[in-house]
Amino acid sequence: MHRFGFLVRRALQIVPLLAVVLFVVAALVRVVPGDPARALLGLGATPARAARLDQELGVDKPLLSGYVDYASHAIQGNLGNSVKAQEPVTTLIGERVGVTAWLLFFALLFALLLALPLAILSARRRDRPLDHGIRGVSVLALSIPTFWLGLMLVSYVALPTGWFPVAGFGEGLAQHLHSIVLPALALALAIAPIQIRALRVALIRALNSDFVAAARAMGLNERRVLLRHALPNAMVSSLTLLAAQLGALLFGEVVVESAFALPGLGQAMVQAVSERDYAVVQGITLLAALLVILVNLAVDVLYALLDPRVQVR
Repeated sequence: MHRFGFLVRRALQIVPLLAVVLFVVAALVRVVPGDPARALLGLGATPARAARLDQELGVDKPLLSGYVDYASHAIQGNLGNSVKAQEPVTTLIGERVGVTAWLLFFALLFALLLALPLAILSARRRDRPLDHGIRGVSVLALSIPTFWLGLMLVSYVALPTGWFPVAGFGEGLAQHLHSIVLPALALALAIAPIQIRALRVALIRALNSDFVAAARAMGLNERRVLLRHALPNAMVSSLTLLAAQLGALLFGEVVVESAFALPGLGQAMVQAVSERDYAVVQGITLLAALLVILVNLAVDVLYALLDPRVQVR
């Protein structure tokens, strides 16, 4: 019963947070210097066209009234229309969200495949040359900008070998998989170093704990102790870090999509900002904020359900 009440209370906490996010997103168009309609349409726009666009953007009303209108429409799934594409923002997002989902999924998968074995090796050989080497490489990887890493993968992997396309998403499942490898790897290399270091610390703590000592005393071999007892315990604490990395992951996704010309939400955001298509900027920002909120909620719930040490009252 305590767990059910925790789930309900934690879900209800989304409501005020979402209200704040909607307010910030609705106010985005108002922070643009000058008249947003004039900035978007140019100096040659007629007053009637500028006034009509001001009405579409909601800047012809007071801030609070514009916020209420935007929030009420957003809750109903109406995020306005793209001025440049001449289509609903929800349609544009629907056409591009799949590419971004592919990129995020495989970036997380590659990061996990990199972080798990390296963290295990580093923890089991603590303070030895291999441990120092893994930690040193992870620190070096943290200092490499994601966009530079993407360009290096294109210049020194894709172009010389011809194994991977340098741009686009292709057609069909096989081409999608082929096209997503290098972008996902570039994004994974940006987040894996932090996961390696955090998981290493959690593993060392778990391997030195009383329950692992008890498992060893029962005669379990070291491999089973690691995989069945220490690693699951350490992975639980990594969930919070992964949720905290989501914001950086979304920022890196924008950079990577632009570097590899992937037709996802990141590239759409860059184009919308350059073209001053404010409705698209607002819609993608709202979606990203909602994703961060929901992922953090899911991680908090999983953490409370999986770790019996966490009190949920």
